[in-house]
Amino acid sequence: MEEVSNHSEAGWLAGGVQFHIPGNGGPGCVQFLSAGQRMAETVVFSLGSIFLLLWSYRALSPVQNMDAHVLDRTGKKSLLGLFGMVFGIEIGFKLATKQLIWLLNPCHMLSFIQLFLLVSPQTKVSTYLFRLHVYWLTGPLLALLFPVTNSLELPGEWSIYWVQHLMLLVIPLYLTRLGGQFNLDPLSDLAWPGLAFSLYSLYHWMVLQPIGLLTQTNLNNMICPAISDPFHGPHYRVVAMAHQTIMVPLVGKLYSVLAHWVLDTLNLNIIPGSSCKDD
Repeated sequence: MEEVSNHSEAGWLAGGVQFHIPGNGGPGCVQFLSAGQRMAETVVFSLGSIFLLLWSYRALSPVQNMDAHVLDRTGKKSLLGLFGMVFGIEIGFKLATKQLIWLLNPCHMLSFIQLFLLVSPQTKVSTYLFRLHVYWLTGPLLALLFPVTNSLELPGEWSIYWVQHLMLLVIPLYLTRLGGQFNLDPLSDLAWPGLAFSLYSLYHWMVLQPIGLLTQTNLNNMICPAISDPFHGPHYRVVAMAHQTIMVPLVGKLYSVLAHWVLDTLNLNIIPGSSCKDD
């Protein structure tokens, strides 16, 4: 039974993870890479991420915080209700199947962050989280480009997958429209993408990997490659780090340009004259 489902003592956390589904986890997934290779990759990429974290944090541009526009709170509450319902259904699916552990995956953590941003007061914490999470949108983007839906079996689960990931890409556009604490970093600033990537990397190596190994669950494909991974092979994590080093800052900067272009083109800016610029 160990190859079919997770240990029964894992309970609601991971007791329902189906190991017979490729890419979900299990002993075969854990054995995909040798312990030596896992250790070497973890040490090298974790140390590199820590150095990048220290540099980028010291080089951060100052955060200017102003009140977000108050005349659009109806839209904000509506979006909060809709996204809260969608993500609530997703959590319900995880509870029903005893697979709450998947909520640790980056896209679900992004969902928690965006729900917080939709209710957050005017603080610099909101600005920090907003700026950083725009770079982490590479997660939902890749989830849409290379979807892994072979383990979605409950009615409606497939639809919620697509709606949730699409909303993750749309909500920052709406928050950018509000302005205030939801302001993006200058395009020429490299410290913010550096900080975002270092945190994103450390979360994978220091959080998802050890939990995944302990539970034999393939959290965000840190234990073995996804079935849709075009770089499937023994060095898939090295390749992933290489393309994510490019993707994380590129997606964040392009999203900033695209968001302001959409708002300007469709004349949706609440604050007159707001545009994407280096300041």
